[in-house]
Amino acid sequence: MKRAMAAALIALSCIPITALAQFDYNDDLTRAVDAHYPPLVRLLITKGAQQNTQDPDGDTPLMLAIRSHDREIAKLLLQYQPNPYLLSVTNHSAATEAVLADDPASLKAVLMRDDPLQVAQALGLATKLDRSRTLNTFAQLYGAAAADEIGHGFLHAPLDYFRIGSQVALAFSPNDERHDVCATRMSKLLLQGKICKVDGERVTIEWESLSNLDNADRQCSQQRHFRLERKADPAWDAKFLGTCGTSPSYFPSLPASFDYRIFVLPELR
Repeated sequence: MKRAMAAALIALSCIPITALAQFDYNDDLTRAVDAHYPPLVRLLITKGAQQNTQDPDGDTPLMLAIRSHDREIAKLLLQYQPNPYLLSVTNHSAATEAVLADDPASLKAVLMRDDPLQVAQALGLATKLDRSRTLNTFAQLYGAAAADEIGHGFLHAPLDYFRIGSQVALAFSPNDERHDVCATRMSKLLLQGKICKVDGERVTIEWESLSNLDNADRQCSQQRHFRLERKADPAWDAKFLGTCGTSPSYFPSLPASFDYRIFVLPELR
């Protein structure tokens, strides 16, 4: 695998910079991370690969590096300011992966400390799985008593930590073809946004982005994985992302609010 990656590195370095703009190198970046090959990871990023790209499971290259205990590549990716707020189809974050890997160094770098839900989910997971090294890190950040209270608190009453402003993600497939986002019934789409209302056991989300995680129609878009962000265009936003309390008009099957449990990590349900 390393020999193949080295050959790819040589070939890529010979391509004129003007030609690189015509291609989508994000899949190559994910493969380079999987192969644990830092020189190619660095080259692909400098040539335009987006390290915030999400694969069909919603995982970013940083999540994959942390999961595989590859500290060298994780440190390399962190130099390029990845977005630690991105969530996978199971609402895993880079911090979640750091807990699962019991990697305190990565946890400190990627923990979304301003998001009480993500902190509580990560702490609840560390508590349930008894990840001693990351639990010590949480104790250093919040104090032992507070860390213990948050971790056990989430396990016993997770709804208490679902607060306005916290990040959540929702994976779904459209009921029919949605050409504007290159999607078919087999496509996996991912909405991500912030909780804007909590009413009993239901939460309402202000969606901020829509991702197509596995675009099969390259005539529609050259990008296999692409992400659309909220714009300063109310009509566009209402169509693809909706507003707080209103579903995106382009996806009429989506409800306006959700049972909070669907945003709890599968490991903690």
